[in-house]
Amino acid sequence: MRKWLKKGDKGFTLIELMIVVAILGILAAVAIPAFVKYMRRSKTSEAEDKLAYMFRAATTYYTQERPARGTGGGIAVQCIPAGAGPDPGAVTQDRQTYDFPGASTTWLQLDFQIGDPFYYQYQFDSGVGGCGVTGAAAFTARAQGDLDGDGMLSLFERAALANANAEIEGSKGLYIESETE
Repeated sequence: MRKWLKKGDKGFTLIELMIVVAILGILAAVAIPAFVKYMRRSKTSEAEDKLAYMFRAATTYYTQERPARGTGGGIAVQCIPAGAGPDPGAVTQDRQTYDFPGASTTWLQLDFQIGDPFYYQYQFDSGVGGCGVTGAAAFTARAQGDLDGDGMLSLFERAALANANAEIEGSKGLYIESETE
């Protein structure tokens, strides 16, 4: 038996290999759930980014002056786009792309579009649509999505109102319900 093992031969024993496999199994048991949670949280960043964009766009639209056509027309100020959505009507697990401007004037006014695949439905509710809005609820931007196909929806909202000084006051942050379901 000694002649088979030479002095310089090296290798792993079966016990050493079993220990390595056990360590890899423990690491996988800890890492996989953490990775799944990380992926769900990364999907929520879409809703946060798009709602921030909708809020900024609606605020910008509110502060712009819009002259009427012709020489005798006035200037419209403090305008809130009309409500729209939820667009698209249904989001499936395979993520779709959707051209929002083709859907309604509101999305054109907000310059809101999604060309990439997405996870959420977007909605813009205006409390008092039209121009000359002050001292009233202005709008709520909303995103809802089913991240894992279980029928339970994640909800993100950002609301704003137009104060008596014709300034937009936004909510302190995003209202979030069932963030990662």
